[in-house]
Amino acid sequence: MTAPLVVIADALHGHDAQALAVADGRIVAIGDRADARAWTGVGTETLRVPGTVLPGLVDAHAHPILAARVSRGRDLRGVRTLDQLRETIAHERLRAAGGWVLGWGLEHAVWEGRTPNVDAVADAAGDAPMLLRMFDAHSALASRAALELAGVREERTFASGSCVEADATGRPTGFLREHEAIGLIERIVPSEPDAVVAARLADQLADMAASGLTGAHVMDFEGDPTALYDAVEDAGRMSLRLRIHPWVDPEMAPGDWERLVSETGTGGRLWRRHGVKFFLDGTVDNGTAWLCAPDCHGESLRSTWSSPAHYAAAIAHFAGHGVPTATHAIGDAAVRHAAASIAAARAAYPGSVHRIEHLELTGDDIVAEVAASGAVASMQPTHVTRFVHADGSDNWSERLGVRRAQQGWRTRSLVELGVTLALGSDWPIAPFDPREILAEAQTRSHGGRPPVQPAEALTATQALAGYTAGAAAAAGVSSEEGRISVGMRADLSVLSADPSTCSAAEVSSLAVHATIVDGLVRHRGI
Repeated sequence: MTAPLVVIADALHGHDAQALAVADGRIVAIGDRADARAWTGVGTETLRVPGTVLPGLVDAHAHPILAARVSRGRDLRGVRTLDQLRETIAHERLRAAGGWVLGWGLEHAVWEGRTPNVDAVADAAGDAPMLLRMFDAHSALASRAALELAGVREERTFASGSCVEADATGRPTGFLREHEAIGLIERIVPSEPDAVVAARLADQLADMAASGLTGAHVMDFEGDPTALYDAVEDAGRMSLRLRIHPWVDPEMAPGDWERLVSETGTGGRLWRRHGVKFFLDGTVDNGTAWLCAPDCHGESLRSTWSSPAHYAAAIAHFAGHGVPTATHAIGDAAVRHAAASIAAARAAYPGSVHRIEHLELTGDDIVAEVAASGAVASMQPTHVTRFVHADGSDNWSERLGVRRAQQGWRTRSLVELGVTLALGSDWPIAPFDPREILAEAQTRSHGGRPPVQPAEALTATQALAGYTAGAAAAAGVSSEEGRISVGMRADLSVLSADPSTCSAAEVSSLAVHATIVDGLVRHRGI
């Protein structure tokens, strides 16, 4: 047998072997270095690399289109104080020269416990239209000029709970909670040419491949980015396998569900509409989560679905049509309802694939309910290590209080009850580098800070499984991905060592020697 691609390394994860052969996008042989000679012939590409060949690392929750669009603006992730924010806005206003001031990644800590209000930065913004997205992408701050251009002159509320905040006089504060409110301003921001956004998307996907990723589960399909994905793939720059999950809006009727069912499986070679995405709530930081009891501001008490029973019916509908579902559920009440709805759907349609995204707040009883439901838990360890502090001084912890803040991101507890765990970044909410996430899943710490709930730390083996077998299970493709075996897809990551046998400190600095997707080398690190 002559194979188009032969990979020879120091080791293959899970095998006493050093080589494998690839043909037609699949692994067709596994063996030692001597065996590789029999697979090599005219036209064979032989990739000789040190290190370990792993099943492809897959980010189980990412938003690459959102990242490509918002990153045209200023990265605000390093802004820590209001003074720094004012200085940054003033600089961007001068640079924009009368145009829009745009930014993303702003943390709630900047407001020091106060509700965001554009008046705090009004002098810096001046008369410039401005839209700054908060780090979680579930809220934003708009300037007075932007509000006026959009015709927003009073408080506005939406059925989902999204709103334009207003002060006691009824004047908008500029703080926009959730997607509908943000959309009021976003729709008047001048759009960039598709070619510009597609080039930025391709660059970011290449960066993701360079970090060791071979795929991502994409949790949106806003604005129908088909042309963007096609442009990247047609240019030969689709570096990752992307599984897309369009949103199911609470206001959609069964006819809309049928349309989404019919579109499932469509796309390009490496990007496909794969499942659907639901939002059961917003975020704790914005007061829009769905909690069993209110936060310290009396907020976070409702679902984005005015009829949670309608959500349960939708879950069952997609399950009955074999469409995988993903549900954003952050608050404990949201996670509980998602788990109950999924359990009912799986009882009616055994084998249907469902996952819950984020699961930020789960008491012991809800951890058990998730385990009983059969749902995959899709979680982002760096949300706790980057945005929550062990001393409870962050916005998330202060809103929940000491007792409930100890019930966050229960990764180890879920795994120990038999829940399959898939790990990801939520890029651009948090950085996408899987090596950093693998490390921080084990340390529950970032940058030398004290660990947050260290009892929930994963082992190295559990963390790696979250990026391989767990990600495959979340997509319902365990028979094709997530491990190295003959017949499996040739989506492979080659790192300088095996993350499951390294210390957490070593994992974050592992070199990426290559990534292979669909049998083709997409990134070469050496």
